[in-house]
Amino acid sequence: MKTNYLMGLLIIVAGYVNSYPQDSVANKMELLDLKLQLIDTKLALLDSKINIWETKPRELELMLGELDKKILELDFQPDDFNRQFRTIDSMMSEYRKLAEQNSTPFIESVPGTGRTDIPVNAPKGYAMALNPVRVFEGTLEISYERKFNERNTIEISGMATYANNQGISDFYLSKQSLEYYNERLSIWDPYESENFSGFGATLQWKNYLLPAVNSGYAVFKGLYAAPYGMYRRIWITGLDWQYFPEEDEWKDVEIIQKLNILAGGVIIGWQFPIAKVLSVDIFAGGVIRLSHYDTESGFTKYKKWDNIDYSGVLPRAGIKIGILK
Repeated sequence: MKTNYLMGLLIIVAGYVNSYPQDSVANKMELLDLKLQLIDTKLALLDSKINIWETKPRELELMLGELDKKILELDFQPDDFNRQFRTIDSMMSEYRKLAEQNSTPFIESVPGTGRTDIPVNAPKGYAMALNPVRVFEGTLEISYERKFNERNTIEISGMATYANNQGISDFYLSKQSLEYYNERLSIWDPYESENFSGFGATLQWKNYLLPAVNSGYAVFKGLYAAPYGMYRRIWITGLDWQYFPEEDEWKDVEIIQKLNILAGGVIIGWQFPIAKVLSVDIFAGGVIRLSHYDTESGFTKYKKWDNIDYSGVLPRAGIKIGILK
């Protein structure tokens, strides 16, 4: 019985051992077939890529051929076009040289307008400027300077005055020492100024000195000398603290005086343009100023030189900033 059992066990083991190598060979064959199929797929992809690479150069050659045909069909040759441009540029350069030799401004057309009547470096005809120093006195002064020949201009300025102790002109008002004739007491009585208002105008004839000796200078540029004239009409308003014995009371009395100012003199200045658009004018000189109140018979006397109602000789200096046109 035991012998039969052992024999059966040996037969089963021998069968299993014989079947294992057969299964392993079959699996290897299947893997080899899969690899061959992958190789065939890769070769097919490579063939398609080669076909694409062969097609692209032919398409490119066709496109280049079409482009060459279109270039040949053009009505002009690019080299001829470039030669025409170079010829025009050389003619323009020659014209510029001739214009500089004859002191004639070069004319060019204005892009987008078709106009050819505007010179590139046309001389300026007038200048408008503001006097910033006057602003601290409560006065706005704007000047207009007009050229009338190669060395001379006329400048007219307008002034509008409104100064009070509430703005930037407070310092200027605080320095004023004013007085009026008190008819009730028959004395000259000081008072505090509260407000200046009025108008004025100036007139200057500017003679530019450098254009006669240096062609690089012209009007609105360089050293100039100018006779100067001015007129102002000013209303001065202030308060005086007065005692009224009939009422036994102190009261504030409003004082209003009307002042006329005349001035004339000579100034020397230097005006220079910035970027051909802006203008800066620095000047200094001396003037004689005469002040006259409507209520007085003559010009004022014995006034402080920085008073608005001063009469006498004064230095004059300042700066103007404006634009050139």
